[in-house]
Amino acid sequence: MPLHHDVHIIVDKHRMPFYIRLEPHSMLGGGMVYRRTERGEAVRAAVQARILSAAGKLFMSKGYDATTMQDIVREADTSIGNAYFYFQNKEMLMRALVETSFNTMFDAAEERVRRVPEGPERIGTLIAVNTTTFLTTRREMLRVLVADSRMGIIQRMGDIAVERWIGILSSSFPDRPSHQLPMIAAAIWGVNRSIVERIARDVLMMDIKDAATFMVRWSLAALDVPAARIKRIEASAWRLASRHAREQKAFSW
Repeated sequence: MPLHHDVHIIVDKHRMPFYIRLEPHSMLGGGMVYRRTERGEAVRAAVQARILSAAGKLFMSKGYDATTMQDIVREADTSIGNAYFYFQNKEMLMRALVETSFNTMFDAAEERVRRVPEGPERIGTLIAVNTTTFLTTRREMLRVLVADSRMGIIQRMGDIAVERWIGILSSSFPDRPSHQLPMIAAAIWGVNRSIVERIARDVLMMDIKDAATFMVRWSLAALDVPAARIKRIEASAWRLASRHAREQKAFSW
């Protein structure tokens, strides 16, 4: 039996088409099919980015709990329908914002250390870079997460961090049994998270250099790296981490 299609252009607040929807109809029934277009994908990405940017700005200035979805769509200059088209609720929007920011941060850190030899040197330097980044250019993100106790989001960050650390540890310590790598990755994340969180809440008074070098020293000692080698790594890791922080533009998220 032939199908008949109704074609609709879905538009955003600015009358920009971002999807073409084909609704097949027949006496047998049918599902809904979405056909993506190149122009539509670009508009879709731009709208999502605008919503995420607006949310980050408001979470930073007002706090997560005090910010409503209506606040976000006004700041993003879009519609509430668009916001819920892309994000099921405010929690999912926050999750997307943090995941995007955290992966961007980790990507930049890995790019920064890619010329550092694999092994303890790379592990230590990456720890120093990530710690310094959290306490400088990403401090506002950290402050909001800690203040509003977004434990589900923080746990998701931990999942991302552990997954990425497993691959890095595998190449830097190829002789380590594979079943140990998730535990080592979780330990590195746990110590880093605990310290930077307490610094952000002014519970632990440490300057950034002391925090970064302590975490390098603690993590490498747990991996049985000789003390003399750790001391050399601490110094070089801090130099690279501080340069990375200076060269990164200030992020709100």
